[in-house]
Amino acid sequence: MSDLFLRFDVEDWLTPAADWALEHILDELERVGARANFAVVGLKARALVERGRTDLLQRMAHLGTVGFHSYSHSLHPTLAEELEPLAREEAESRFVDREGVGVRELLDGGVPPVFFTQPGANWVPEVLERGPDLGLQAFISESWNTYLHPTRTLYWYGRVLYWSPPVDVPKGLLFRLPAGAEDAVAQVARALADGGPAMVVTHPTELVTHYFWDQDNFGGGVTRSPLIAGPALPEVAWEAKLLGFRRYLEGLHALRPRYVTVSDWLAAVRPAGPVEIDRATLHEALAAHGLDALFTGDNWLSAAEAVLAAALLAESPGGAVRVPRLLAPSGTIADTDAAAALLEKVRRDGRLPERVGEWHISAWAPRFLARTLGVAAALRFTERVRPARDQHWDWPIFPPGFTAERLLEEARRQAWTLKPAMLAGAPERGTASPR
Repeated sequence: MSDLFLRFDVEDWLTPAADWALEHILDELERVGARANFAVVGLKARALVERGRTDLLQRMAHLGTVGFHSYSHSLHPTLAEELEPLAREEAESRFVDREGVGVRELLDGGVPPVFFTQPGANWVPEVLERGPDLGLQAFISESWNTYLHPTRTLYWYGRVLYWSPPVDVPKGLLFRLPAGAEDAVAQVARALADGGPAMVVTHPTELVTHYFWDQDNFGGGVTRSPLIAGPALPEVAWEAKLLGFRRYLEGLHALRPRYVTVSDWLAAVRPAGPVEIDRATLHEALAAHGLDALFTGDNWLSAAEAVLAAALLAESPGGAVRVPRLLAPSGTIADTDAAAALLEKVRRDGRLPERVGEWHISAWAPRFLARTLGVAAALRFTERVRPARDQHWDWPIFPPGFTAERLLEEARRQAWTLKPAMLAGAPERGTASPR
């Protein structure tokens, strides 16, 4: 039995018909006994509360896990547009202030969200550091919009669990229902046969509108005033589309998957650290795989933790050392007795320095590993981050020519923390593929 991750992005607060679609999707999920994950926009939660439909929020929580899909989705400035030009600390504080408003909308509806899913291409690394401050313990992305190469492996990334797999249905499938349902089920079946977990992403609004609700209001970087509801289909078409969704869901259910939610993973994941490792194991792993997420025989070290392990072994060369979980590098130390200074900094704030004297950590770390362990270890973890040319900055909601180079650079800095997250009873071996 393979895992199936159903995700519904609940975001259209302007089109009341989307409430009808959500309610009937919940009915269908309940009918077949499926569990799902619901990424809810803060303004959608507010609209449900104002329309007296907090029952829909409660039903989502009952049927699976509720997450947070940003406060305002495509309203300009979008999340990435606002955070891109800010300095790191200012951007992190702004993320908490801005998105905390949306989290409170869900809390007002009686549902605390536990994961974050970015709206469209608004991938922001600030959630990796500050998401848990808002109760967001995981970051769920996908192949269309992730800044990392898609992978079905569950990772620790910054302070959160992170997952960014390929999506195993054509985008916008529900717009085309009943056409395409059989092909979509077959695609999911292939992913499950390969071992999964498979991800299915749809939007309730697809059942009742001609196209995505936000195109008319926020396309090309401009916010329409006043906002208008999306182009709803005639009501006579809703039932036909719903029957198509029913057949599609029944087709998925016939595959006999194990439905998984973010809450399942949070309950089952093994602690990220500390991890025990000896000199021989570290040397062998670095020699074989370079500076990357490294398997120790029992758990994983991130690239940052591998550097710390070398410093700890240099200080205590006999036996094994216990390496705590580290966050992304920041700050500076002088290049004087670097191992001792590095250990002092880690003990103080749980991070490697971003600079050692005149060296950036990315240039300094391979030299340090060669000096302390006698191993040549090129940086490999950076290969997990997609280059700028592959980023989805052409999302039609963004202003023409929008890029997010600072956010991409922050994704690379946070990649020092990447390592597979192990679930209880599911040991892993080797090194995760960069792809």
